[in-house]
Amino acid sequence: MKKDKVEPSEIVKRKRIIAGFCVLLLIPLGILAKEYHGPGDYLISDKLTGSLYIIFWSSLLYFFLHRIPFIVLIITVFIITCLLEFLQLVTSPFLDTIRSYYIGRALLGNSFNWSDFIFYILGGIFSYIIILTIERRYKEGVKNI
Repeated sequence: MKKDKVEPSEIVKRKRIIAGFCVLLLIPLGILAKEYHGPGDYLISDKLTGSLYIIFWSSLLYFFLHRIPFIVLIITVFIITCLLEFLQLVTSPFLDTIRSYYIGRALLGNSFNWSDFIFYILGGIFSYIIILTIERRYKEGVKNI
């Protein structure tokens, strides 16, 4: 296994490229999962999308805020997502208007379910694994080839 020294700015650039690729991959994947109608559609379109939501926002924050410890980013996304889940218990004309649009339903959700928290935890775990893998790949300026 050959090891080359890589400049710190190049390391950040490569980490951001991989995180950006994850974000761009998760957008159509999340939409396809949300719109899936077939075997296991409840599990995929209603539950798996919660995990993808956490992974998407964790990757997006990591892309922009790569200097903040990634575990802090993931926990922040998890907490905000849990708060949004509880916000689904609240109805108001303003929230109902937002939820009447596809993007509003996708971002805020429209029905509270305790089992969603399991998938948020899974999304946090997968986010951690993905970002840890990126971090380890470019640790201390050495790139494994």
